[in-house]
Amino acid sequence: MEILVDFAIVAIVSTAVLSAYSVSFKVISLAQAKIAAVALANEKMEIIRNMPYDDLATQHGPIYPPGNLLDTESITRNGINFTVNTVISYVDDPYDGNAEGTIPNQPKDLYPYDYKKVEITVLKTGRSGHLAKISSNVAAKAAETPSNSGIIKVCLIDSLSQSVPDATITITNPEADPPVNMVVQSDINGCIMIPNLPPDQHNQYHVTVSKDGYSTDSTEPRTAQNPNALKPDIDILIQEVTNVTLQIDRVSTMVIDVKDTNGTPIGNAQLHLQGKKEIYFNPSTPKYSHDFVTDANGHLQVDSLEFDDYTITLPNWNIASTSPYQPISLKANTTLPVIVTATLSATYPTVESAEPISGQVGETVSLSVIGSNFGSDPLIKMVSASGSEIVGQNVSVSRHSGKEIIDADFDLSGAATGQWSIIISTGGQIVTQTDGFEVTP
Repeated sequence: MEILVDFAIVAIVSTAVLSAYSVSFKVISLAQAKIAAVALANEKMEIIRNMPYDDLATQHGPIYPPGNLLDTESITRNGINFTVNTVISYVDDPYDGNAEGTIPNQPKDLYPYDYKKVEITVLKTGRSGHLAKISSNVAAKAAETPSNSGIIKVCLIDSLSQSVPDATITITNPEADPPVNMVVQSDINGCIMIPNLPPDQHNQYHVTVSKDGYSTDSTEPRTAQNPNALKPDIDILIQEVTNVTLQIDRVSTMVIDVKDTNGTPIGNAQLHLQGKKEIYFNPSTPKYSHDFVTDANGHLQVDSLEFDDYTITLPNWNIASTSPYQPISLKANTTLPVIVTATLSATYPTVESAEPISGQVGETVSLSVIGSNFGSDPLIKMVSASGSEIVGQNVSVSRHSGKEIIDADFDLSGAATGQWSIIISTGGQIVTQTDGFEVTP
């Protein structure tokens, strides 16, 4: 027993010593890597400081014409692999106004490239977080000379019209000499301004924006087949600022379950999902339009969808109802369950929408349900999750613009708050609009 206790004590002490040694080794290794990274960053900066001012530009950065400096390169020092990122951009100093003329008591700055900012970041390859980051401003001997160039300002907003920083903005123009091919990051305000670009009046400047986990947006070229782009590729005019605003946000997921009117899943059903956003009009070209097939259980999960209003169609079926109503509003950064009820009968009652879709406890709501095949004397009621029912009163059916409308009054006195389903019965057939109405406090 004493020997076992001695072994346990030795093991505990050895483990602590080895752990401390391991931590110390990692700290020493990190310190050595930081020292090498700082030296590498200073070396790169010293090389740049000794270059002519006009040559200070990377191959794909936000300065035109492009230079020969690499935007990203891999370098090995002291047995450590580093990634070196170099960003060189113009700075529009507010001392003499800005390109948009928005600074009070300052003129519009026709040459908003007062000096250049050089920023060098060194990372250990394969690891996040930088080990060294230095920057320096570099001025030309003769700044603000006359120019026959133009300026582009790109700003990014999300679905709530908030700025989107640190997004990737790609600007290209293959017709320029030399060609424009820039890959830059949006600033803290979600914008980037690039001056000194060659003018163009043939919509040759193409802009694309993206960010990890976000949707994408872009300008579109005008073609003979699609001349009417909603966000056309842009022109650059001499000594003018061309403003471009694009919209991206976190992507979402739609989880779709397709079933028949008896609640049985419809497996291997063809399904078409289309968004409301367009990239061209007249003729209309939707930004998102894809075909899918449900699995054997009528289930389908669609990932990486951007915020939009979507419509579902089943080519071989008639849709009796969808929950939520169509078009289905998909918010950013959400997972939305969708229930689609379908039938092969062309005369089965269907529900498309309702107005209003909510009401307060204690009031009487006049509900209008729009759909088809309601018959002349339908029964309409609302049912809560607990099984409580409210039967519609003063029911009437009318027809307008090819649609049928059921109007009914519902007394919400004592109704439980939450989602209620709308159920319509006519001619022995029943259609259910799941969670079609909400009772609020």
